[in-house]
Amino acid sequence: MKKIWLIIILISASLYGLKKSDSYVNDNISGNTESENAEISVKLFDLLITEAKTYYADALISQFYADSLGMNFYVEKVLSVITEIGELDTLTKVQKNEFDRFYQKFTSDFQDIINSMNGDTSFVDVNMVKDEISREFVDTVDVGNDTLIVLEDEPGHLPVVLNNKIKRIIKFYSTREKKNFQKWLNRAGRYRGIIMPILREYGLPPELFYLAMVESGFSPFAYSNAHAVGPWQFVAGTAARYGLRRNWWIDERRDVIKSTHAAARYLRDLYEEFNDWFLAIAAYNCGEMNVLRAIRREGTRDYWKLRTIPLQTRNYIPSMMAAIIIAKDPEKYGFENDPMPPFKWDEVVLDKSYDLESIARVTGISAKTLREYNPELRRWMTPPNVKEYVLRVPKGKGKLIAEKIKKIPSIKTGTEWVVHRVGRGQTLWHIARRYGTSVSAIVAANKIRNENQIRIGQKLLIPVGKRNYDYAGRRRVVHIVKRGESLYLIARKYKVTINQLKSWNNLYGSRYIYPGQRLYIYKSYGS
Repeated sequence: MKKIWLIIILISASLYGLKKSDSYVNDNISGNTESENAEISVKLFDLLITEAKTYYADALISQFYADSLGMNFYVEKVLSVITEIGELDTLTKVQKNEFDRFYQKFTSDFQDIINSMNGDTSFVDVNMVKDEISREFVDTVDVGNDTLIVLEDEPGHLPVVLNNKIKRIIKFYSTREKKNFQKWLNRAGRYRGIIMPILREYGLPPELFYLAMVESGFSPFAYSNAHAVGPWQFVAGTAARYGLRRNWWIDERRDVIKSTHAAARYLRDLYEEFNDWFLAIAAYNCGEMNVLRAIRREGTRDYWKLRTIPLQTRNYIPSMMAAIIIAKDPEKYGFENDPMPPFKWDEVVLDKSYDLESIARVTGISAKTLREYNPELRRWMTPPNVKEYVLRVPKGKGKLIAEKIKKIPSIKTGTEWVVHRVGRGQTLWHIARRYGTSVSAIVAANKIRNENQIRIGQKLLIPVGKRNYDYAGRRRVVHIVKRGESLYLIARKYKVTINQLKSWNNLYGSRYIYPGQRLYIYKSYGS
């Protein structure tokens, strides 16, 4: 009963926020009716956080009714909206605090679901460990009493040092966070063969490999409450500066190879700026300006004496040193030396776009596996309208898959794109409702980053979902909704997913179906 009341409160809060945003827009434009160039304040954060809360409430409802398919679907939708909020460039302190509270509540309530989505648990556990370290180790370095011991200092390497704080973090990793740290140690084996050669290519110390460990636990799917993404935890601005693309279809921050090249270039630039690896790594964590301000304020370039850099940065290099020391001799600290096998793959060059489910159907390799090998993919298919796309597949399967894919008939992209010209009084919410899509989908497709700047007459590209056309290898079935039926029951009946039902019928943002409603379902032939 308590959870039902929570759901009701959440939905009410969402609707209130949406109504508030709309009234603001209407009031704002009422005095500018003569200007075709009048700005429409879309209050983008309000719209997106409302959408996220609505999906969150839907997930809670699905959880209450033991609808696991529905719950997974709505959790994925929340994650998608969270990503778009993280890209906004105009968040106020109040908005950031609201988002952080929502993010923490959501990830706490659905931690197990989030962890299981991509086959790893780093979405939540890395953030949890970082937060615990910040709470546990709030002290700054005691210069007078905390002697810094240099354990290793070889040319071309990062100095490995030890002090009391590092000892405490080693104990923290090997006791309270032993389970999580063991996962990171194991996963290091999967990516060592990819990351180390790239670090060598740029002439960087090999110990920087462990920066990715403390940043993300070596997870391509890691996402922080600072809106950083991928194994090297790039925020949007820095990612763009170093050539990582993010659009409706892909996010190259999640690609281990591409993001490692970008991280290597960034770290090399930081070292050239600071001429000190500890300062360069600190700047990687908190930004160059924060480190420069601390240096000017305190009159020292010794990282270990800087007291005014952010708390997480004061713990950042000690955490990295602790990780390096443990990784050099894991058994000494009670860990198993059981690395995952190296990540190896074949590459298949695609000259057109393919639905991952279609590839899975003809090759026997699951769509989930394909996503794990290609973490940059954000959608259900490879990007359309590109000359070629290099798809990674399990080692030894490349030739077979290349032949099998040829048997897949030409398919449509799965998304229809409509160009919408913004009219007077329209908000992104109104536009999304009109086309049966979501605000976050429009934001992603048009790379909208400023919450106050869409204009009358502006053209927006609208992804409207999979329309009512036959897919290759599928036949269309029309289902008339009966009283008492839910999307969950219908999905089970036809052996499809709730995600597919919603996409085929443009049900995004709508929780309800009604008796007599016509639903279009695309079944595989023979099923």
